[in-house]
Amino acid sequence: MNLTYYPFEPFKIVPNKVNILDVGNSKMYFDICRGFSDSADTIKISNDDLEIQDCGKQCSWYGDLMFSVDLNKLFMRKIQQRLMALMTDEQQVALLDRGREVISGVTDISFLMDLPLEVSSLPDIEKIMKFVGLSFPAELTGNPYAILETLIQTHVELGIKKQLVLTNISHYISKKQFSDLSQLVSDLNVTIINIEFSEINRVEKFVDAHYYYVDEDFMDWRSKG
Repeated sequence: MNLTYYPFEPFKIVPNKVNILDVGNSKMYFDICRGFSDSADTIKISNDDLEIQDCGKQCSWYGDLMFSVDLNKLFMRKIQQRLMALMTDEQQVALLDRGREVISGVTDISFLMDLPLEVSSLPDIEKIMKFVGLSFPAELTGNPYAILETLIQTHVELGIKKQLVLTNISHYISKKQFSDLSQLVSDLNVTIINIEFSEINRVEKFVDAHYYYVDEDFMDWRSKG
């Protein structure tokens, strides 16, 4: 895949790696982020043959890791559906039996009051999944690397093939964690595009990544490597 921001030659997005686009020009940084987040016409995405692709179909924009990514809101519904599809018939029957036991228990308790009460909601697998409050652990919200790791693993588990697009990962994780991230991305065959803002070339900071730097004066340092 290629990312093009005119008038630069396309930035090759290397699969199964963290691709860093480190930008020192505020307009370019804004334009690239807007192109991914709003599908604005500020960038172009193309395949290896330079044929233009739909950005929304090729990339999943998440932006700032700590302020834009709520894993439960983004994925829990899909995870519930995936779990229901993975369940065996025996597992579904067992859950339904337990659900009926709960309803029977509530019905028995209703007789404690001299009122005409009945239980009108019969259990099904979807209702049971919602009832148990399945969610990611709350501890994730205070651990940027854990959020990032879970985001990647969720993509894999749900079979999402899009490239993950984030901003400023380096603000939240250590150099060691970045190295671990690069290994995880390689092991799971996932591709990340990370857009950073920096006034200096930081190639040494991202030794395990595919790195690009464009400075404030639009100097593309690929030609200076």
